[in-house]
Amino acid sequence: MCGLSIIVSKNEISVSDLIKMTEIIKHRGPDDEGYILFDLINNNKTVASGPSTPISVSSNCISSYRPSTSIYNLNNRFQLALGHRRLSILDLTENGHMPMCDDNGNLWITYNGEIFNYIEIRNELENLGYIFFTDTDTEVILNSYKEWGESCLNHFNGMWAFAIYDLNKKKIFLSRDRFGIKPLYYWISPMQNLHFASEIKQFTVCEGWEAVLNGEMAYDYLMYALTDHTDQTMFKGVYHLPAGCSISLCLDDTDFVSGQKIKYSRWYIPKHNEFCGSFEDAKMEFNRLFKSAVSLHLRSDVYVGSALSGGLDSSAVVCYINSKLKEEGKEEIQKTFSSCSYDKQFDEKHWMDIVINHTNVDANFVYPEGKNIFDLSEKIIWHQDEPYQSQSAFSAYHVFECAKKNNVTVLLNGQGADEYLSGYNAFSMVRKLKMLKKGKLLSLFREENYNFSMFAKSISKLIYLTLPTNLTRIITTKTQRFRRLKKVVNINKLVSHPKHPYEKIPYDNSNSFNISFHQLLYEPLQKYLRWEDRNSMAHSIEARVPFLDYRLVEFTTNLPIAYLDAKDEKKKILVHSLTDILPIEILNRKDKMGFITPEQKWFTQDYFEEFSNVLHQYMPYAKGIIDYDEANQYFINVKNGVVPFEYDYWRILSFCIWMKVFDVRL
Repeated sequence: MCGLSIIVSKNEISVSDLIKMTEIIKHRGPDDEGYILFDLINNNKTVASGPSTPISVSSNCISSYRPSTSIYNLNNRFQLALGHRRLSILDLTENGHMPMCDDNGNLWITYNGEIFNYIEIRNELENLGYIFFTDTDTEVILNSYKEWGESCLNHFNGMWAFAIYDLNKKKIFLSRDRFGIKPLYYWISPMQNLHFASEIKQFTVCEGWEAVLNGEMAYDYLMYALTDHTDQTMFKGVYHLPAGCSISLCLDDTDFVSGQKIKYSRWYIPKHNEFCGSFEDAKMEFNRLFKSAVSLHLRSDVYVGSALSGGLDSSAVVCYINSKLKEEGKEEIQKTFSSCSYDKQFDEKHWMDIVINHTNVDANFVYPEGKNIFDLSEKIIWHQDEPYQSQSAFSAYHVFECAKKNNVTVLLNGQGADEYLSGYNAFSMVRKLKMLKKGKLLSLFREENYNFSMFAKSISKLIYLTLPTNLTRIITTKTQRFRRLKKVVNINKLVSHPKHPYEKIPYDNSNSFNISFHQLLYEPLQKYLRWEDRNSMAHSIEARVPFLDYRLVEFTTNLPIAYLDAKDEKKKILVHSLTDILPIEILNRKDKMGFITPEQKWFTQDYFEEFSNVLHQYMPYAKGIIDYDEANQYFINVKNGVVPFEYDYWRILSFCIWMKVFDVRL
């Protein structure tokens, strides 16, 4: 896992900006630092080192991309520059240094991520005559691009954000993985210089930067709890390349205008091809694909641990790794990392212990405490770049911190499974909607355990799903919760004509395939992936998500809804497929919690005064967007039980803190 910095200019880049962009993300790559700068006018290039470049790189690295000078010795005569921070995972030698070039020095890459099937691709390329000089997946990307061009992306199974510069064609190609696991942002400065980065904070150190609020995205966040669902960010003029998309720029033909979007192409388009086999067939294939995915994600030259929440998804990963280690006769003990709570109502340790006793892993636990929120919030928000929704991100921050203290560099977890394995209620609603359309009212009544009140509520929800989209959006704005937020948030300061977020992104709830890819590519997975990337990278940890192996995703999303969801049985295909590795208690578990915190108790009881003080302290930074009196009264009403607890309280506070941390202007 790494971080990248790129500047493209029609005139001259600022070497100082490049250095600062790369230095501010040292946490993403503490092991190495490197630069390649191109003078496009005179057709020259310079490979440079930085303060974090190991001395051995300058003597032992492959000569074609070995640094020849310090970045501090260079001036601004360049028009293109690539910077890189390295967290060494594969090929720990100096040959893994980046930016890296191909064997003839024409293609140059800076890259963040892992291609997990790099060994298979390398074998294929070697059969085509390619010679490899390193054991990295980076070199595999370069030779794949040389052989297959931009279509090389279809060969990759992994997570990535990379840029490849073709010296001969003066063309830069940037790509992001299918599901957006790894980030890639861009911003054009007032001097018309184009910047690409792994984190938004890299732009904040550049000449011409001014943090200006994107009111449209702030509206979506404050009113609908949405972030990362479009190609925009909460910073005006800062965009991210969407998941499964790529950019091709011919530098001779491209002009940049401050604030503009860069044209991109969607290279990954999910295919809907419904599976026609039996449930038994589906179970066997899911089992095979899941085990293959986890096996690929274990490839590493450093120690690999696991996050364990006690739920089905992370338990499945931990249990399979354990069985695989035993099967291969390895004495290595798997380390797991978990977030627990002293409040038993919110504690998952009972379920974790079942898995731990089943596998005999080396289990490590953290117990995040609410009192630490007030000291850590600014730091976590700085790492996150944008506000987050609840204290689950606070909890995960501590899990990665614990892994770092235990010298674990790679952590596998169960992220991404809920979004296509029926982890959310949307899947049940689709299944019930099919029943309603077929007139199976008695079956629906049975679904609600013959409870007429629950049956009536279920029918009203199903009817709501069948309403025209515009009508459902109008209904949303009439809810009590929305009306409460309108009193707290001065919407007129954000947008002149408010729109429902689904007017910006596609949403079709007619079948499980569409729901899965909405949840994977737009909401909620994209924001969860950002939280995880920033929390893990804050501690120089590589987070891996085997459930987002595209083969597993594409197979499962094409299964009939009946294979995914049933009465009192979510994640049906996972439960029935993994009986050979999961403890029976985990298989039979019906509730779902994950890395949760006793957040409601913290807010309404333990630390209400402290949260109220945060509101008072940070309110001025919101510049009138948050009405203090209304927000304060809302807090009191939640504390007294007058209105139900929602995570709205934290979005209000997180927004104010974010405005202060990044000095955001209107």
